[in-house]
Amino acid sequence: MRLIETIIQNNYETVSIIGLAKNAGKTMTLNYLMEEGAKLNIKTGITSTGRDGENTDIVTQTQKPPIFVTEGMFAATAKKTLMLSNAKTEILETSGISTALGEVILVKVRQKGNMQIAGPVTAKDMKYVAGRLKHYGAQVVFIDGAIDRKAVSSPVITDACIIATGAVLSRDMKKVLEKTAHAVECYSLGETDEHVKNIVRKTNKTCIITEEGRIRVPDIKTSIGGGKIISDLIDEKTSHVFIKGALTSSMLKDLWGNKHLRGIKLIIEDGTRIFADIDVWNEMRRKGLKVEVINKINVLAVTLNPVSPEGYFFDSHVFKENMKKVLPGIKVVDVAWGGDED
Repeated sequence: MRLIETIIQNNYETVSIIGLAKNAGKTMTLNYLMEEGAKLNIKTGITSTGRDGENTDIVTQTQKPPIFVTEGMFAATAKKTLMLSNAKTEILETSGISTALGEVILVKVRQKGNMQIAGPVTAKDMKYVAGRLKHYGAQVVFIDGAIDRKAVSSPVITDACIIATGAVLSRDMKKVLEKTAHAVECYSLGETDEHVKNIVRKTNKTCIITEEGRIRVPDIKTSIGGGKIISDLIDEKTSHVFIKGALTSSMLKDLWGNKHLRGIKLIIEDGTRIFADIDVWNEMRRKGLKVEVINKINVLAVTLNPVSPEGYFFDSHVFKENMKKVLPGIKVVDVAWGGDED
């Protein structure tokens, strides 16, 4: 089954596309999905948490594929980027949402062409804009997620997430496979028990939960840098530790210094909150670290770009087959070479 068919069959209305690095194939994935949607007469909408669709990446100064839109599609983008696009559009509404590139404007494409996309930067505004695009007729909204704003893939905002990865991550294919598998593992962490969710949502702070359901809140402003203070409150009666915000390598090391942590479940909001080094994460997991989430992310697929802008590339077939081995059960699509799907 094609990826776009899977999306429609499961009634996913909002799907985020997250690139693991610049030039990992995020824009190619977006173009591929829009093209596939057009073939099936599916009305799609697009927006972005960062500027996308420009000819040259403003960070890496490398050539980027333009975002190509066709008649009947919907988009939400900032005023300045809309003026740079050569697609003809009809303005549906002005959102009142401000960005560095002007107010976010919702449009319907009347004549095909290339379009730059720069949408809302907050989760609240993104959720609103996606809802408005659906209101005007988009059957599925694709959110192009900036690499430094992974939280857009949170299930609070989107129904599913597609991860774009590619040769740009490393010249060593094994490292690309490892980094991609790590990202999928983090995003796919299982949900914690409902009673723990209720405690965490009510407290809404980093806290230590005992077997009897009692709560201890450490005296810290943020979790970052507070690992040792949190660790000092963990004892033999602790059943869960909730970390609000980022879970970093230094925090994991501080917490692992507590001998009781092996029998405890570490809870985070969702997999986008993990900012730990792969080696530290893998070591802790091997030692028995148990991590669960409040909101599980639905990883729908991983897309591949075997070509790096630095001039090297992987064998497409070998890259795809190896990725499928490290990601059993996950749909893997090569978007650089026609999006061939099994």
